[in-house]
Amino acid sequence: MRRICYAYRRKYLNSQTNERKAAMAYVITDDCIQCGACEAECPEGAISEVDGLYVIDASKCQDCGACADVCPTGAAQPA
Repeated sequence: MRRICYAYRRKYLNSQTNERKAAMAYVITDDCIQCGACEAECPEGAISEVDGLYVIDASKCQDCGACADVCPTGAAQPA
Protein backbone atom coordinates (compact mmCIF):
# COMPACT_ATOMS: atom_id res chain seq x y z
CA MET A 1 0.00 0.00 0.00
CA ARG A 2 1.32 3.40 -0.98
CA ARG A 3 1.51 6.13 1.65
CA ILE A 4 -0.08 9.46 0.74
CA CYS A 5 0.78 12.82 2.26
CA TYR A 6 -2.01 13.98 4.60
CA ALA A 7 -2.21 17.44 3.00
CA TYR A 8 -2.55 15.87 -0.46
CA ARG A 9 -5.18 13.43 0.78
CA ARG A 10 -7.25 16.19 2.38
CA LYS A 11 -7.12 18.47 -0.65
CA TYR A 12 -7.48 15.97 -3.49
CA LEU A 13 -9.11 12.80 -2.14
CA ASN A 14 -12.64 12.14 -0.89
CA SER A 15 -12.30 11.29 2.81
CA GLN A 16 -14.94 8.55 2.63
CA THR A 17 -13.82 6.67 -0.48
CA ASN A 18 -10.24 7.90 -1.14
CA GLU A 19 -11.29 8.62 -4.73
CA ARG A 20 -9.84 11.68 -6.40
CA LYS A 21 -11.98 14.82 -6.06
CA ALA A 22 -12.97 16.78 -9.13
CA ALA A 23 -10.83 19.84 -9.78
CA MET A 24 -13.91 22.07 -9.74
CA ALA A 25 -17.17 20.90 -8.26
CA TYR A 26 -19.43 23.81 -9.27
CA VAL A 27 -19.16 26.81 -11.55
CA ILE A 28 -21.24 29.95 -11.93
CA THR A 29 -22.35 30.50 -15.52
CA ASP A 30 -23.20 33.65 -17.45
CA ASP A 31 -26.84 33.24 -16.36
CA CYS A 32 -25.87 34.78 -12.98
CA ILE A 33 -27.83 37.94 -12.08
CA GLN A 34 -25.47 38.89 -9.20
CA CYS A 35 -28.13 38.49 -6.49
CA GLY A 36 -25.65 37.05 -3.95
CA ALA A 37 -27.89 34.22 -2.77
CA CYS A 38 -25.21 31.62 -3.46
CA GLU A 39 -22.52 33.49 -1.53
CA ALA A 40 -24.70 33.72 1.55
CA GLU A 41 -25.65 30.03 1.34
CA CYS A 42 -22.20 28.49 0.84
CA PRO A 43 -21.14 26.74 4.08
CA GLU A 44 -17.46 26.73 3.07
CA GLY A 45 -17.18 30.39 2.06
CA ALA A 46 -16.05 29.28 -1.40
CA ILE A 47 -18.07 31.91 -3.28
CA SER A 48 -17.02 35.53 -3.50
CA GLU A 49 -17.74 38.58 -5.60
CA VAL A 50 -14.87 39.67 -7.84
CA ASP A 51 -15.32 42.71 -10.05
CA GLY A 52 -19.10 42.41 -9.96
CA LEU A 53 -19.14 38.68 -10.77
CA TYR A 54 -19.52 35.75 -8.40
CA VAL A 55 -16.84 33.08 -8.58
CA ILE A 56 -16.28 29.75 -6.81
CA ASP A 57 -12.89 28.95 -5.28
CA ALA A 58 -12.18 25.37 -6.38
CA SER A 59 -9.92 24.73 -3.41
CA LYS A 60 -12.75 25.48 -0.96
CA CYS A 61 -15.76 24.02 -2.81
CA GLN A 62 -16.89 20.73 -1.26
CA ASP A 63 -19.50 19.85 -3.91
CA CYS A 64 -22.45 20.20 -1.52
CA GLY A 65 -24.74 21.87 -4.06
CA ALA A 66 -26.13 24.49 -1.65
CA CYS A 67 -25.38 27.23 -4.18
CA ALA A 68 -27.30 25.45 -6.92
CA ASP A 69 -30.28 24.90 -4.62
CA VAL A 70 -30.75 28.63 -3.92
CA CYS A 71 -29.81 30.09 -7.31
CA PRO A 72 -32.94 31.66 -8.87
CA THR A 73 -31.57 31.38 -12.42
CA GLY A 74 -29.75 28.03 -12.22
CA ALA A 75 -26.40 29.71 -12.84
CA ALA A 76 -24.59 27.59 -10.24
CA GLN A 77 -24.05 24.25 -11.94
CA PRO A 78 -21.85 21.18 -11.54
CA ALA A 79 -18.66 21.55 -13.56
